[in-house]
Amino acid sequence: METGNGVIRDLISIIVPVYNGEAWIGRCVQSIQAQTYTMWELLLIDGASSDRTPALCEAWQERDGRIRVFRSDKNRGVSYGRNTGLRKAAGEYLFFADADDWLQPDCLSRLYEEIRQEGVQIAGCGFERCSDRDWEEARRPPEHVYGRKLTAGKDFLAEGILNQDTRCWGKLYRRTLLDGHFFREDYTIGEDMLFLWEAARKAEWVSSSEYPGYCYYYNENGTMLRPFRDSDIDQIRCWQLVLETICAENEAAAGRRANAPYGPEVLQKAASILLISCMLTVGKFSMLPAGEKKKHAGLKEKCSHTVEETLKTEGAYEKLDRGYRLKVSLYRRLPGLYIGLYGLLKKGKR
Repeated sequence: METGNGVIRDLISIIVPVYNGEAWIGRCVQSIQAQTYTMWELLLIDGASSDRTPALCEAWQERDGRIRVFRSDKNRGVSYGRNTGLRKAAGEYLFFADADDWLQPDCLSRLYEEIRQEGVQIAGCGFERCSDRDWEEARRPPEHVYGRKLTAGKDFLAEGILNQDTRCWGKLYRRTLLDGHFFREDYTIGEDMLFLWEAARKAEWVSSSEYPGYCYYYNENGTMLRPFRDSDIDQIRCWQLVLETICAENEAAAGRRANAPYGPEVLQKAASILLISCMLTVGKFSMLPAGEKKKHAGLKEKCSHTVEETLKTEGAYEKLDRGYRLKVSLYRRLPGLYIGLYGLLKKGKR
């Protein structure tokens, strides 16, 4: 049954971008086909894969009418794939999954029950880091009652995102909440956090369940574990944007003589995460060969400048744990020495 504009009531549109995923896309698809909630469509967005992924996707589409395949002429990244899915989806609800991950059989049914509660516009579940062995053994979470938390959308930055729930995947969204809302395609790290934050800010309630219905495949060659790339600066840019938005909205409220929407704890926590992002990026930079470091010489200056500016936020430094306080202090005073020592230390552990 359609609700208008071609949207199908109760249908969950599952959006999965994939690129050269022949080794693992099969288990993702199989886990979706095994869902106890059967009112779904699967949108496989292939980013011009050069392996057998396109043929596999086409075969699944032929065998299962709930699967639709879309292929780009070149690989434009996961955000482009997700945005394509958003434009093509027919469901009243939307769900994102990564192609190397999989779902527990009752994941969608549990989230559907959550999002049907009055005022809930985003329903998320917990996740477990999983390996190939977990898939092969069909490991299931233990049967017991899992906790559930309701958070007002306006508070989700403080209670969710700043407490490490930055994941766009593993969550069910009401389509009406995401109308006209897309992922930033100019970022490759942190774009999912920005998408979630913008969505949550418009939501009345966000429901978060502890049930680990989403299986996150821990890939040792994944994005966060690869050597330094130019795009690693995106994680700094994303948290700068968050911090700038917090400050701007607080200043606007002060101009109206209204209460600040974000308290000092939120500001301090966001600033401390920005400091950590700088140190993580510097850590990857330190692993580069000397010649490569020269090509990216501007990064050291950018990180140093960002650290200095962020430390002006009262309480940001104190929010760091002892290890990061030490790192920030040393990098701030002796950036060249810090980079050299950190690189030697990490290389020695290989």
